[in-house]
Amino acid sequence: MIKKVTLFFLILSSFLCYSQKVENQTETKTDFAISPGLILQGNLFADVNIMIGKVTVDLNSKIPIVGISGFRLGFESNFRNNENYTIAPKIGYEISPMLYTLRLSAVNYFQNGNSEFRILPELGLSLGGWVNLTYGYGIVLKDENLRNVSNHRVSLTFNLNKKLRKGTFELLKR
Repeated sequence: MIKKVTLFFLILSSFLCYSQKVENQTETKTDFAISPGLILQGNLFADVNIMIGKVTVDLNSKIPIVGISGFRLGFESNFRNNENYTIAPKIGYEISPMLYTLRLSAVNYFQNGNSEFRILPELGLSLGGWVNLTYGYGIVLKDENLRNVSNHRVSLTFNLNKKLRKGTFELLKR
């Protein structure tokens, strides 16, 4: 229990520091990122999203920060052409400062006339928000017993944004 509380406060404090850094920046322009990825959740899924939010690259401060936060809109699919074909539109929000990623999505899976709605929290590791490896658990709100779609998932995503990529590689050079 103490480990969970400590982890919660560590994540919360770094989120608040990241939010403060974003607010103190002089440039608050909205950025876009294309976010493709792969998901393993009973099947191998492909994931495509558009992310709209803030890219933070501040390498000159006492604590350098590179990251991205914003809304995600997209879909995932297993691209099978049999009875287990699944497609899932989704919407969510992601915060990826420096070394970790927090993501919360609402996903609706469609398979063979069945529809299953899930809330999907994810937590994972990040490399400057540019590459993310996360674990998530889909909380089913409307159960239609989909075949071959697990509630547990591991995903690898890339937030493709020129400014974010450049900032991540500059940080790695240090």
